[in-house]
Amino acid sequence: MSTNLGYDINASSSVRLNALVGIEDGPTDVHRAILDLRSTPNDLTIELEDNPYEKSSWEIGGDYEYRTASGNRFKLLAIANQEDVDVTRERFKVQDDGSAQKNLYLNTASITDERILRGSYTMGLAQNHDIEFGIERAQTILDSNLAFGLLSSTGTPSPITGGLVPQSVSNANSKVEEMRYEPFAIYNWTISPKLTLETTLLYESSTITQSGDVDNERDFSFVKPKIDLRYDMTPNLQLRGTIEKSVNQLSFSDFVASNDDEDNDAATQAGNAQLRQQWQWKYNFRTEYRIPNDVGVLTADLFYNQHKDVIERIDVTRDESNLLSANGNIGDGWEYGMNLTASIRMGMINLPNLLVTSTLNLQDSEVTDPFLGIKRRFQSFQRGRFTTTFRHDIPSLRANWGMQYFDRVDGGMSRYDIDDIEKSVGEPAVNMFVEYVDRRGITYRFDAGALTNGRQFRDRYRYVGRASDMILEELESQHTARGTTYSFKISGNF
Repeated sequence: MSTNLGYDINASSSVRLNALVGIEDGPTDVHRAILDLRSTPNDLTIELEDNPYEKSSWEIGGDYEYRTASGNRFKLLAIANQEDVDVTRERFKVQDDGSAQKNLYLNTASITDERILRGSYTMGLAQNHDIEFGIERAQTILDSNLAFGLLSSTGTPSPITGGLVPQSVSNANSKVEEMRYEPFAIYNWTISPKLTLETTLLYESSTITQSGDVDNERDFSFVKPKIDLRYDMTPNLQLRGTIEKSVNQLSFSDFVASNDDEDNDAATQAGNAQLRQQWQWKYNFRTEYRIPNDVGVLTADLFYNQHKDVIERIDVTRDESNLLSANGNIGDGWEYGMNLTASIRMGMINLPNLLVTSTLNLQDSEVTDPFLGIKRRFQSFQRGRFTTTFRHDIPSLRANWGMQYFDRVDGGMSRYDIDDIEKSVGEPAVNMFVEYVDRRGITYRFDAGALTNGRQFRDRYRYVGRASDMILEELESQHTARGTTYSFKISGNF
């Protein structure tokens, strides 16, 4: 549930408030059949899982704006939100007599709080010159706890771990807090009616503190410049170039131990209290051509990114009998590619209300793998994708309908870990919708998703010990089909 309120205090000042409350209850039941092809006859294992999932969240925010008689503007923005997630995973093995024996219990409980305050002032310096400057303060807090239990003949079962024997997990209970300050200045210069320049300079200073099972405090600082030059060669043709240094925000869940929902044989993932921000230099050139008579738009993007302190899996093993990996900084890498988009109205076939949009993305990347020492693409990196959509408006019926076709360029989409390597491919996906607006302005929309199931295929090569030893233990193939989903929505203003 969300709500917002806007109020004009007077001709020069206004205030806006918004609030949101969300509750999710998404329990998942799993029926897993594992066929071992290494035995004769093939051994079949049946596993069941009961995985309740609860999430509650709220957010409240607002902004105040004041405009002076000369057109300058002062703006103050404040946001506070919280997300409370509780996820439990209980796995059972079906016995020969049909009974189910619990052999795994995992519970991850986390509360994330965020508070942001931002103030800015925009003013004109001279004709065709203006500047915006200000500062942002942000506080983010993650409080995370993990309970892990296994079926074991040694140890004392506990109700805290679902009646199983508690297992020791490093960095299972931690609190992570970041305090970040970011002063900034944005300068705009209209050089000519055809040429404009925007330059941005931001300075980010943050302190990250972790307490609980791990005590650690670190300071970070970054200077983040950006230059954006736009040239309107003709009324229909625009050229744009951008150079920018960007810094990725850290995911606090990488700092603490968590449930591993990617690998059925690995119950938990380790945390890394020494994680640093990944950052990159981005170079982008974009051209946009608007076909006369509102026929459509053609765009082309070329980009090249230099990545620093790339975050992927690293070896954090403390005991050779228990190999562990965690998200960490593996070094530098690069990425380049292009995006081509054509959006055309089908007036040439006497259907001006039919809009067809096609997008082609082709890209590549490279980084040094920390486990194998080889050059490879980024984890789970798509080589490209192709999307075609159409939307047909029928004004006489106050209705419209459309479809989307999506497919990715298969090959090279891999995931590397300390003891396994994954290769993934997928089939195309097709979605459609139908929308109707009645005379009162109420919209009725029907969506059908994954009409082709969009099946995904993943092969996991699991090795004895480290993957670098190249002693193949097993090949695990997984086929996943989402199934078609249907939804019906009604929306309007009352």
